Amino acid sequence: MVTREISPSEKNLWDTFVKTSPAPHIVQGWYWGEFKSSFGTPATRIAVFQDDKIVASCQYTLHKIPFSQKYVAYSPKGPVCPEKKYLPNIISGIKKSASAENCVFVRIEPNVPESTSDWLKVLFEEGLLKSPRNIFAPFTLILDLTKEDTEILSLMREKWRYNIKLATRKGVVVREGEKKDLDYFLALQKMTADRAKFFVHPDAYYHQLWEILKPQGQVYLLSAFIPNFAKPIASWLLFKYGDTLYYPYGGSDYEYRSFMGSHALMWASVKLGKNLGCRQFDLWGATDSSNQTDPWFGFTRFKEGFGPKKVSFLGTFDLVLDPLYYKLFNWADKLRWLYLRTLRF
Repeated sequence: MVTREISPSEKNLWDTFVKTSPAPHIVQGWYWGEFKSSFGTPATRIAVFQDDKIVASCQYTLHKIPFSQKYVAYSPKGPVCPEKKYLPNIISGIKKSASAENCVFVRIEPNVPESTSDWLKVLFEEGLLKSPRNIFAPFTLILDLTKEDTEILSLMREKWRYNIKLATRKGVVVREGEKKDLDYFLALQKMTADRAKFFVHPDAYYHQLWEILKPQGQVYLLSAFIPNFAKPIASWLLFKYGDTLYYPYGGSDYEYRSFMGSHALMWASVKLGKNLGCRQFDLWGATDSSNQTDPWFGFTRFKEGFGPKKVSFLGTFDLVLDPLYYKLFNWADKLRWLYLRTLRF
């Protein structure tokens, strides 16, 4: 058995393993790593080989701690490890690799359901700690695209089905966008972020994402238009990886909310996913909070109306390599988020 870094010549081998694993995710995909690397957070890819076949993998990105020569490593939805027996091997490989990169700790968020308690046992045995903060939402909502359209519609709340039909009656048309349409999406997302009090990436992030993922058929833009109005009233950026469609980013113009553009986009996304051969539609995060001031509350309520299955994950864990610096980092990070929340509200 060998654990080592993956070279660029092995990118197809990597993506084939990740895509065909029981719990794949685009953020563990090769080209997501290329995108993150191009945006200043270099990706490292570690794999465990058994008889020349990958049996476990982990892609993490490096994030420099300001005013220091140290880094934090982050592996969203990783590691990918279909067989639990290889988990100690991939963790050992991550530890060795991240130590060489002068990392204080490695934060992982396995794409593994909370019910998989045997993972927890191994993670704690390998010395990982429960992280003080989640990065990815600890829940997501999944729509089953293998069902017939009539069944998908029947699982929705009545009001949501009505709103999809209402959008059609009001003349809402959904079109697939191109690179030139990204600026409309970005403007709508900023409107939504201001209303819901959440943060968004800089515009360059989304443009770079499009440049790298679009040639691979991994990103799509859908926008909803109404009669006699040139600009879209709502727009979503979608990802496609393996047999999964994802809804990570979206925005809408509140002034035109009565046209139900977002409901039209959801149904158009379902149709797109089916046309692309996807088996499921991951709505990319939800909250379990009943607090209406939670930035995720409105999004979660909207998504739940379409009848998805709620999935909760194991959570976020830290592989600590420098205990003292780790404590200092968490203290500073807590102060940083307190400050950011004051800006938000």
